[in-house]
Amino acid sequence: MTDAAKATNWLDTFKKETAENRVFLYAKGEKGAPACGFSNQVMQIFGVLGVDYQVRNILMDPLIRQELSVWTQWPTIPQVFIDGEFVGGCDIVTEMYESGELQKKLGLT
Repeated sequence: MTDAAKATNWLDTFKKETAENRVFLYAKGEKGAPACGFSNQVMQIFGVLGVDYQVRNILMDPLIRQELSVWTQWPTIPQVFIDGEFVGGCDIVTEMYESGELQKKLGLT
């Protein structure tokens, strides 16, 4: 399979994952086993809030990070989607959590 075909497959996968899961996290590492501090922080926030979420480990294929960043126009990992909408990375999610905006977006308040 060519890199272009793989990129198209990843784009289709991103669209499906973010549409089928209320909260989706693209992270370094697995759920409960983050491989970087920023991914860990987002997972910790979701844990404190009791949020049900799914994760894709971007480290499993170098094309994931590349194609995800092209799609979202966001260069850093983790990347959080809620209700199919790209929300942002660790800093934005942390700010939203601290202000209560994340809890509102998730319907927790």
